[in-house]
Amino acid sequence: MQVTTNLNDPFSYSILPIIFFILLILLTITILIYIKRPKNKKLTLVTPLPKDINNIKNKYLIIINNLISKINNNQITNRKAYQELSTTIRNFIYEMTGLSVQYCTLEEISHLNMPYLYELVNEYYDPEFARISNNNIINSINKTKGVIEQWK
Repeated sequence: MQVTTNLNDPFSYSILPIIFFILLILLTITILIYIKRPKNKKLTLVTPLPKDINNIKNKYLIIINNLISKINNNQITNRKAYQELSTTIRNFIYEMTGLSVQYCTLEEISHLNMPYLYELVNEYYDPEFARISNNNIINSINKTKGVIEQWK
């Protein structure tokens, strides 16, 4: 007895389910990429409570006075002092406004409509990154203290 089997050609089956599953996988990947992508955060101002303003000011004035102490005792280089001064004013602005300026570039700071912050950070840039600088750290500290003390 002879048995014969008729096999269908591979393309005789419907290709629509395969296309459907490929599209489903692509759609899933696209959705995952969209969900995981970093979102542009807009900086918004947050004003602290009035009683906290004086505490925050005092906190940063103490930090600056400690920096002056280090400079007077030759415990810190001018370059490192400017770096600490930059960190101090950026953290002060963050605590006072909620604006996350700690890692902003000078260009990004220029768009924040805070000319005093821009001027200070601009003044710090050269001595912060240069090996040798002619800037006077005490003048920069006094300007920074003035901004902190006059903050409203």
